[in-house]
Amino acid sequence: MRTALNFNIHEGSIEAVVHGYKNGFIRPEEYNNICQCETLNDMKSQLQVTDYGNFLQSEGVITSRVIHAKATEKMVNEFFEMREWATAPLSTFLDYISYEHMINNVLKLISAKRSGSESLDVLYKLHPLGLFPGINALTAATDIEDMFETVLVDSPIGKFFVASQQKDFDELSLEYIRAMLQRNYIESFYDFCLSVGGETAMVMCTVLEFEADRSVITTTANTIGMRDILPGDRRKLYPNLGCLVDIQDDLSMVEDMDQLKDRLKRFPEFYNLMDDDRNISDGSKSLERKFVDVSTQIYRDALSRQYQYGVFYGWLKLKEVEVSNLQWISDCISQNMKSRVHEYVQF
Repeated sequence: MRTALNFNIHEGSIEAVVHGYKNGFIRPEEYNNICQCETLNDMKSQLQVTDYGNFLQSEGVITSRVIHAKATEKMVNEFFEMREWATAPLSTFLDYISYEHMINNVLKLISAKRSGSESLDVLYKLHPLGLFPGINALTAATDIEDMFETVLVDSPIGKFFVASQQKDFDELSLEYIRAMLQRNYIESFYDFCLSVGGETAMVMCTVLEFEADRSVITTTANTIGMRDILPGDRRKLYPNLGCLVDIQDDLSMVEDMDQLKDRLKRFPEFYNLMDDDRNISDGSKSLERKFVDVSTQIYRDALSRQYQYGVFYGWLKLKEVEVSNLQWISDCISQNMKSRVHEYVQF
């Protein structure tokens, strides 16, 4: 367990670095200036006076994809700089943050394998924070079980696949696999934060309980109408933590969005998110966006607390939101959708 004194001795300098990065978030007035740009070259000029500086200087043709890729590269470089200086248990904590991206990368490769897409093309679309030794070899696997036995079993995220009965992966939907791995990841991360103890446990367990509840609700919404997923199957996908643990059995049996909303009446913080008059597909998108809006405040709270590891989690999550905002704004500018340019996530 880290006391405030021990924290300053072991992690104080790295915490100072992440707070320096926090001060580099794009400010509201800077967002406003960026949103007024008429072209992506104008956007490049506006970004030069932010913490991003000349990150596009070496690029010839500026596109939305280039802006997103270079902003992501900057974020990942900053993360790995902190990871390089970290020692245990902070180094393990930072590894857990990257595990989520590793899982998402593997899911992209599984999806490509199933759809017959060129895996090499997918490799270029993988998140750089989720790369690990051997991931390229996954493209040569004949099926998901082969992926596991040749690479994943020895990868940093192999433990999440072991707990998921990987032998059944070829018969399961991608949504089911995604939810199962997310459950294993959240539960493992939660246990690790408990083992660290102190302020880290207090802050991060609250954060991960929210992530668990979000996973339960979104998994339920996304699997409505899937005939091959029975209530018992869906129940296995729910992390065993969070505010919704007591009603998970009821949630596993919902058949439409109205039933889902009704089950959440006891939890106004989630019930209010379900207040949407549109159809299921549009409502799901709206629900996802509402969760993003709520999560940004939770990440800000984690970032504001001292002597604990949640500052690193909060910073990266908010930085990811910022990178997505830049992609949204650049897409609106390049596609001449200026009426929607201000629909980015504000935090």
